[in-house]
Amino acid sequence: MNSLTKSLFACSIVGLLACPVAVLAHDDAENRHERAHDYLDMDHQSVHEGLEAQHEAAHEFPMTKKQHKKLHKQLKREHRQAHRDLQDQHDDFHDRND
Repeated sequence: MNSLTKSLFACSIVGLLACPVAVLAHDDAENRHERAHDYLDMDHQSVHEGLEAQHEAAHEFPMTKKQHKKLHKQLKREHRQAHRDLQDQHDDFHDRND
């Protein structure tokens, strides 16, 4: 083997050895990111289920139109706040892992 062939061979071996480490590191980060999104999705679903349960429970009792409107405003306010909290958690995750 001449020196050029040896150099190319050495580079290809180093490349093969380095790539799996980089791929594994990327896969680990990607898996961590995916798990974080799965957690936030489950939390989001839970928030919606909780708000729906509150809504249904409140409708078990008679209420005036004014009370009904007030109930829906409160639920919408809680819904928006829950979304802000989830977005903040999402942003915090990305800030820590970027």
